[in-house]
Order: sequence, then structure tokens, then C-alpha cells
Amino acid sequence: MRWDDLAGMETQRGQLVAAVQSNRMGHAHILTGPAGSGKKLFATMVARSFLCEREASDTLSSCGECPSCKQVEAGTHPDCQTWVKPEEDKEFKIDFMRQLIESSQLKAAGGRGKVFIIEPADAFNEESSNCFLKTLEEPPPGMWIALLCENSENLLPTIRSRCQTLRFTPLPAIQIERILEANGVTDQVSRKEIARLSEGIPGLAMTLSNPAQRKFWQECGSLVLSYPFSGTDWSDMIKGSIEEITGGPAQRAHVRSILKLHMGMWADLHRLVHGLEPRTQPESLVERMEKCAGRLDQRKIASVAEATMIADDRLKWGALVSLAIEAMGDSLEDQFRPAQT
Repeated sequence: MRWDDLAGMETQRGQLVAAVQSNRMGHAHILTGPAGSGKKLFATMVARSFLCEREASDTLSSCGECPSCKQVEAGTHPDCQTWVKPEEDKEFKIDFMRQLIESSQLKAAGGRGKVFIIEPADAFNEESSNCFLKTLEEPPPGMWIALLCENSENLLPTIRSRCQTLRFTPLPAIQIERILEANGVTDQVSRKEIARLSEGIPGLAMTLSNPAQRKFWQECGSLVLSYPFSGTDWSDMIKGSIEEITGGPAQRAHVRSILKLHMGMWADLHRLVHGLEPRTQPESLVERMEKCAGRLDQRKIASVAEATMIADDRLKWGALVSLAIEAMGDSLEDQFRPAQT
């Protein structure tokens, strides 16, 4: 992987390069943006450049071939550590944070500094944040800390004030299409459809580059728009989609990507209710959406969007997929139920 392969990260890389070359490189950065926007990949590329044995780090370049680069990409470099909130916890607990801080004080194995990638940083509670402040104020020499989060406003002001911030926002459709083309999606119609559906999120676009995933969304979208709607059938379909995915975090990430697609559909239904054209959904769903929009009003669409955001938030903080999705299915069925006359 090279920087040239990562469309849409030129601004963030340019900010860091300018800081390095002017000796204003901060020791800690907040990388904030939606899930799938490339924060983790960016942090890994920066780590590779800092620890590369052949390239100078003032341009954030790396050879990709030396043992250090290969270890960073494999996640086995002793000086590049990723600290992820334990699955069973809703927050970074103080004991976990103390382990992280203790590890940060150890001498770098390779002599080129250390990189700590921490996610999701917006899971810091007040106690763990306060515990981490001293490390931010007096970091070990040669250390770079990347705090990954979806919303930096969830971090305490005392954390934000001690870090520089890099923002990752949705990319224009043309950039998503270029990413897809570079990754083997040769059909132009498919590239345009995926770019609309993903709404500028590279990770979601790459998921949808798999024809099986697009077929699943076609089936799921058709079920959502069916009349009468069955919340049980819908939740069973969502739960069935993760049967072959191993691990709770990966399952939740997959379902959250599906919920993102639902949010796009609710937005398109909202547009249809107001006489506007849909923007994101495939043409094959538009007729069903028009019929569904005729059965809904603005209040109901707002309610299903709220139910989706609640389910997404529950999954973000570690809820069981089955519980979050079944509760959302019940909420959708309530809103899609015909009004009593």
C-alpha cells in the first residue's frame, strides 16, 4: 500500500507533512470521522513512515519493503501498538488505561520512536481521560499518539486541547469511483451505483464492491419497503447476514454498515414525500420506494430514522447484535403499521 493508492487523504497527509517539515509536529492527533472513512488506515500509514528503516519521515514516505514496514502492516511491530476498547466494556476503564500508559513508558525496541493507535477514543470516560492527561502533557520522547473516534466532541475538552485534529469527511462521488476502479470494479454503472449508495464512505464502498453485498442490500431494501412490513422477517435477515462473520466487533461493524444504508433510504423516502428525486438508492428500488412514500409521512420517517440511530449507537458501544436489531425491527413495524381508521 502506498499513499498514491489512498484517494481522499491528501489534505490530512499534507497537514502532517507541513507540520513535520516546520518542526511543529504534535505528539498526539485526534483522527475523527465516520466509521469507514479511513482513519485507521491513515494512522497505520503514518506509523509505517515513522518507523520505516529506509525512508526519511519528513515526507511521511515509507518503502513498504523493509522488515519494519511489513511488521507495521501485519500488526506485529513492537513499537506500533493498537489499543482497542475491550469488547466486554462500554468504556475505557481505568485499569486498562493504566496498562496502556505503563506500556507507553517502555523504551522503543527499534530506536525510531513509538506509535500508539487508540480506538475508539470517544469511549474514554472522565476517570480514564484524567489518567491519560499526564501522558499527553509529557509524552515519552519520539512518541506519536493517534486517537481515533467518530465524534471528537465526545472527548473531554482537556483531551482535545492537548491534541491536534485531523478530520475525515465523506469523499466526492468521483473519488469513490476512482477508488473502486483501482480496486477492480470495472463496470462503470456499478461504480456509480456504489458511489451513490456509500455516500462518500470508502470503507462502505469497498464492502459494496462485492456483488454479494449489493445483492443482499437489494433484498434487504425490498423487504424494508414491502407491505405489510414484518419486523421479525427483517431482523432475521440482518442476523442471518452475520452468521459467517467471526467475532462480535466484526459483526457489529457489518451491521452498522447496513444501518448506514438504511439511513440513506430514509433520507430518500423523505425526499419522495416532499416531491423530490431520490439520491442514493439503486433504480431497481425506486418504484417500491415511491409506493412506500405514499404510505408514510414526515413524522413516521423521522421515527424510523431515530430508531436506526438508536440501534447504531447501541452497536457502537457493544450491544448484542440480536438485541439491538430485534428492538429496531419492532420499532420499524410500529411505524410502518397502517393507521387505524
